[in-house]
Amino acid sequence: MILIITYSGAFGGAERVLIDVAPAFGGDPVLACPEGPLAQVAREHGLTVLSLPARSLKARGGAGPAGLAAARLAAHAREIRQLVASLDPELVVAWGMRSGIAALAGPGLGCPVVFQHNDLLPSRAIRAVVRRAASRASLVLAPSRTVAEDLDPSGGLGDRLMVVPPGVDVERFASRRASDPSVVLVLGAIVGWKRPDLALEACALARRQVPGLRLRLVGAPLAEDGGALVAELERRASAPDLAGAVELPGAVAHPVEELVRAGCLLHCAEREPFGMAVLEALAAGRPVVVPASGGPAEIVDDSCGLLYRPGDPASAADAIVK
Repeated sequence: MILIITYSGAFGGAERVLIDVAPAFGGDPVLACPEGPLAQVAREHGLTVLSLPARSLKARGGAGPAGLAAARLAAHAREIRQLVASLDPELVVAWGMRSGIAALAGPGLGCPVVFQHNDLLPSRAIRAVVRRAASRASLVLAPSRTVAEDLDPSGGLGDRLMVVPPGVDVERFASRRASDPSVVLVLGAIVGWKRPDLALEACALARRQVPGLRLRLVGAPLAEDGGALVAELERRASAPDLAGAVELPGAVAHPVEELVRAGCLLHCAEREPFGMAVLEALAAGRPVVVPASGGPAEIVDDSCGLLYRPGDPASAADAIVK
């Protein structure tokens, strides 16, 4: 039996990949995760789901309340060991940074552990812990060269580190529906590091040359302070240069419909590990506008999109207009 463990119950790009990959293990893989969107989708796909407690995704260190992150990881580590002891899996797949730390930083589990590392490393302290955990894994998988080189710049993991870019089922995106060239789509979680603020500024600048341009920010806030971010985006969208041109519909059940409707996809995160939305937009036959950095720069060339200077709304606006 294969036991897949993830700390978060959210459903983003990495979790979409998890759902696609799990059946390929064969047998009856078991997913352990908190209740939430991921668990719901997993059950809809026929996966056995074991419920874990939901915990904050805020990563903080130090003493007092800010030290709760370490306590949460310690509790997650105990859960993993209890599951391994009761289920006796032949393989554990630690999906994501937190589960990788929890599964690999302490005593061995008594079975091989694959660490699916999906993200770029944050602070120096966390970087050291994640690299230590990765050094103890039987295999480390990364979705892009960007993620692999960030984790292992010296190449010390050797052939235990493999880059396996996610794929998409292109047939899911086949559509005869005509796109609306005036719609610029931003698709993904509403979270600060993905720079939705930059999307609004780029759209405002592009509208000086293309007055009918409209922006759709499709996705739900992930962070605990996501409501404040959405409120700030709505405030900016109400300004005269964007009034009536921006929609924030939240999460949608069928993002494929958003992709085939849009004229292009705009991606704004300067430190994007891979960029599933970029890949899906291309599968839907839509051009993309992405920063010249991170995972998207590994996907896009001039046959299918335009790259702009990371973090520069004027450069993004020029690409949108083109």
